[in-house]
Amino acid sequence: MSIRIAVGTVIGLMAVGVATMEAADQQAGAPPPGITRTELENNATVLVARLRMAPGAREDVHTHPFSAVVVQIGAGDVEMRLGDARTTTRRAHGFVEFIPREAPHAAANVGQEPFEVVTIAMKPDRRPGGEAPASAAPPGITRAALLENAETRVTHVKFAPSAREPVHTHPFDLVVVQLTPGRVEVRVGKDVSTREYAAGEVIFLPRDVPHAVSNVDREPFELLSVGIK
Repeated sequence: MSIRIAVGTVIGLMAVGVATMEAADQQAGAPPPGITRTELENNATVLVARLRMAPGAREDVHTHPFSAVVVQIGAGDVEMRLGDARTTTRRAHGFVEFIPREAPHAAANVGQEPFEVVTIAMKPDRRPGGEAPASAAPPGITRAALLENAETRVTHVKFAPSAREPVHTHPFDLVVVQLTPGRVEVRVGKDVSTREYAAGEVIFLPRDVPHAVSNVDREPFELLSVGIK
């Protein structure tokens, strides 16, 4: 397991680690002025990055050979082009958007404050994940489905103080995005870690590995569970 500091507006400037995604990164070059990008996780399934978009920053319309889930970190005023659609809205913290592969898109910050997003690029040559129905939520944990399609399942999860998942597995890889701060205990295999997580941090949980997330804080916290099919 890897745990990285890192949930939507779409920013399409993500490099990727396998053939077609490396080519896309080489073609993209440096981000446009006002956009900064930090790679957080890069493995055989996903590339996860955190992007900061300054006021007035704007992308050119472009495409990618991969699909992506993008999560807004902090509210922001966003102009978004996706295919033939163009919208300008204020997007809330935690807003999620799915960008299909090869779909023309571009984002712009049309507000007075910067915002950040976490982008989860799903590599097109990844090993497909298995299917599994959603399980019942344990006591103190509530779940709400936000998005499901052929490539991903995104669920909003709330943990009450002291709420614990039982140790379990998934037949697909999982990216967990922290939405609100909290002290989190993470069990992966035989390893257990406990620390404070800030909004926008991410955890990658590989398929078929026993794991569990628990709230060891006095306050509730929220996260997004992004399953990769």
